[in-house]
Amino acid sequence: MASSLINFLEELDTNSNLMEAYKKDPVATAAKYGLSDEDLTLIKEQNWDEVKKRFDDASKANRVVSY
Repeated sequence: MASSLINFLEELDTNSNLMEAYKKDPVATAAKYGLSDEDLTLIKEQNWDEVKKRFDDASKANRVVSY
């Protein structure tokens, strides 16, 4: 089962190994995590406005995404 982008970004906050892998290769790390092609495109294009909308849509507190 594929993971959600929101779960992935939350995991980045708490998992230092995942964060280090993400810093080296964001798209490959996200793909290995199981994100959809659509979510991978958001990361590849650094479309942080759309990512923020997903957090807002999930009724979660606003977060600054600057990875």
